[in-house]
Amino acid sequence: MTGKNMRRAVAFLVLTLSMLFTLFGAAGAEASQQVFKWRMQSVDPPGMVGPEITQKAFCDRVREMSGGRLDITLYTAGQLTPTKEIVESLGAGTIDISYTTVAYYAGIVPEAALEQAGLPPLILDSFRDAVNLYWYGELGDILREGYAKEGVYYLGAVPWEVPITFWSKEPMYGVDDLKGYKPRSFGYTAKTLAKLGASPAFLPHEEVYLSLAQGIINGSMTDGSYYERMKYYEVAPYYIVPGLSNVQEMCLLVSMKSWEALPDDLKAILREAHIHFSLDHGQHLVNAYNSMMARMDELKATVIVWPEEEQKKIRQAGLEFFPEIAAKSPGCARGVEILMRYLKEKKLVD
Repeated sequence: MTGKNMRRAVAFLVLTLSMLFTLFGAAGAEASQQVFKWRMQSVDPPGMVGPEITQKAFCDRVREMSGGRLDITLYTAGQLTPTKEIVESLGAGTIDISYTTVAYYAGIVPEAALEQAGLPPLILDSFRDAVNLYWYGELGDILREGYAKEGVYYLGAVPWEVPITFWSKEPMYGVDDLKGYKPRSFGYTAKTLAKLGASPAFLPHEEVYLSLAQGIINGSMTDGSYYERMKYYEVAPYYIVPGLSNVQEMCLLVSMKSWEALPDDLKAILREAHIHFSLDHGQHLVNAYNSMMARMDELKATVIVWPEEEQKKIRQAGLEFFPEIAAKSPGCARGVEILMRYLKEKKLVD
């Protein structure tokens, strides 16, 4: 090839590459401006801290951080899909993201039993422990692997330090009083209470008040601050502390189809927004709980404090389910090892 022909070939190549870069650059710019409209379903009914304040703020924050490119509309419990079917709906892509809990899905995702809400009672000791185990430790990765099998991306845990406690229509002073107790409960806490003589039933939040009023159940358990917000004090005036866990944890789950459709920068925004939401949500619930505890007389509620020896009985009964959890899957076995190591380090077990 002559020098003249070489120059022509180089010029042609440069022109071709320039056109390709322009074409793909325009396509990339167009893709970067794509707006993703998501639907988020919470397990919380209207009037709770999440739908009123923190989950709404999460959607607003993502919208602002993304310049409007990720636009999430919030729906409350049951508006788009039954609460117990959220994992299936996420897997099918009929909803995009959810604030929810393992309490509903342990039968679908074995590893979900490792989430705090699925564990036996009185395992985790503090908020910092939950953060270390689920954000920085291996438990988050194990959960991510488990949910992925159902077409769901586990964005992360949402822990906070308000006790999961319980309340009753009749006074209760220790483990012996659990016999005949019919509470709303879930996960291995429900199994532990049953082992100690109770008859737990699992109900979504939206069904609990009426069931208490009608005597279908005679108690309930969940985040301690729900006692006031859901007006459970009207139908179950005995409030037991310190409860069944010193810390609790929900999670944010995302449809894998929706997650994989996002560009990397929007995925990064969701990860940052998850952390901010967790801290914001937790602090609002802590504030609500402290305010409620200062007003229990006004609510005409009787607070009953269970001594440490009664708590130990509950924890010990729950630990007997660890082999059952470990047998669910290799991930569950790894998770139980991590939790047992944690319990020994905290001197919560011998």
